[in-house]
Amino acid sequence: MTVKTNKVSGSKLLTGIVLSILTYWLFAQSFLNIGPKIQTTFDASPDIVNISVSLTSFVTGVFMVVAGNISDKFGKVRMTRIALVLSIIGSLMLIVSGNVVLLLLGRIVQGFSAAIIMPATISIVNDFFEGDDRQKALSFWSIGAFGGTGLSSFFAGAMATFIFWQSIFILSIILSIVALFLLNKLPESRINKAESNPFDYIGLAIFIIMIGSISFVITQGYKIGWLNAITVILFVVFVICIYIFFKVERVKKAPFIDLDLFKNRPYIGAVIANFLLNTGVGVIALFNMYVQGGLKLTAFQAGLLTLPYLISLLLIIRLGEKSIKRFGAKRAMVIGPIFTGLGVLLFSLTFFDTPVYVVIALIGAVFFGGGTGLFATPALSTAVSTTPPEKVGVASGIFKMGSTLGGAFGIAIMTSIFTGIIESGQSVHSAAGIGFIVGTCLVLCGVLTSAIVIPTRKIN
Repeated sequence: MTVKTNKVSGSKLLTGIVLSILTYWLFAQSFLNIGPKIQTTFDASPDIVNISVSLTSFVTGVFMVVAGNISDKFGKVRMTRIALVLSIIGSLMLIVSGNVVLLLLGRIVQGFSAAIIMPATISIVNDFFEGDDRQKALSFWSIGAFGGTGLSSFFAGAMATFIFWQSIFILSIILSIVALFLLNKLPESRINKAESNPFDYIGLAIFIIMIGSISFVITQGYKIGWLNAITVILFVVFVICIYIFFKVERVKKAPFIDLDLFKNRPYIGAVIANFLLNTGVGVIALFNMYVQGGLKLTAFQAGLLTLPYLISLLLIIRLGEKSIKRFGAKRAMVIGPIFTGLGVLLFSLTFFDTPVYVVIALIGAVFFGGGTGLFATPALSTAVSTTPPEKVGVASGIFKMGSTLGGAFGIAIMTSIFTGIIESGQSVHSAAGIGFIVGTCLVLCGVLTSAIVIPTRKIN
């Protein structure tokens, strides 16, 4: 690959970027599968463990757009290096002590690290690569993100079972140091200070309250109750903040988020479709709950059933990249979620006997992963290439925040449906089947978004 600097080779830069994003998608996300080990090590209550599992994603979702905005103004390479240092610090907090306070602080620090890394590294790709090389680079970015997610559960289970869970974060520290070394000579790319405007701290404060309130509703509402007073109050706060944010930001010369971004049809279509497709994370969570609780498979066996998802995703993701040049991004963004929805629909056939269902689930996982892989690079490319260079950081922050909140929304909706139906007296098989059908509908809404909102044209 060619890259717009003679100080760092394209492959070296991409390796550093992929290792950077793995600190979240592979390592920080591994907490989803090692909760019991964490509880034993820290002698913590289940509530503390649950908080530690979700805390990193919550902090990441809330601060990602903020971090993207800051990266645009103060330097994307600089912010990536800071994020890698934070990842190292967060990992050390998890492994050097059995103190619960350090556990929670470490997860918060990991969340800040991920919030900075994602929009900053996407901006670096956009700045240093051009044309076909940019599409290829974005494919490798997606491989790191989606591939890390697909492997994290299996990887964490294997490391915790055959070595010890702390080894996950020792490896994360090592790879973070390697990433820092690979990005060491990368020159800074940012807007000139003469072109910069005063930072909008009012917009920042309103935005954090707005995203924090809706993130809490999405991630915790199904646990404390959708009609609980706290849930309702925070939803009202979210709505009020939306009104105030748009009212205040419209009249500012240099707003925290340029509202013109939301007039860009390709961009807003990619963001919404990405949000809806990422509700598929809820499908994976529901699938693990069902095959372990309903079919009595072990966690390791459940992880094996999801491996075809990872394999097909990694095989197809480059196909999505190549389709952009020939057909434009829209076609893959429509066809990809159709295959994803078909895979989720196959998961819903829970009325079959276990041996037959396992075969169907393996086929469903192939469709699920392949469709997601076909969608990934065209969606990310659309979001990046249709945005002015000086706004790519905040734009990619919003795009990836859609991924995080979409996943949280999918988990909340499908878990609530699954639990509610079981509590009403129906079987675990019926509950899972209905949950998967709801997941199919959410993914197909992503198909409609791509088909209706995104214009038919090639994205460079």
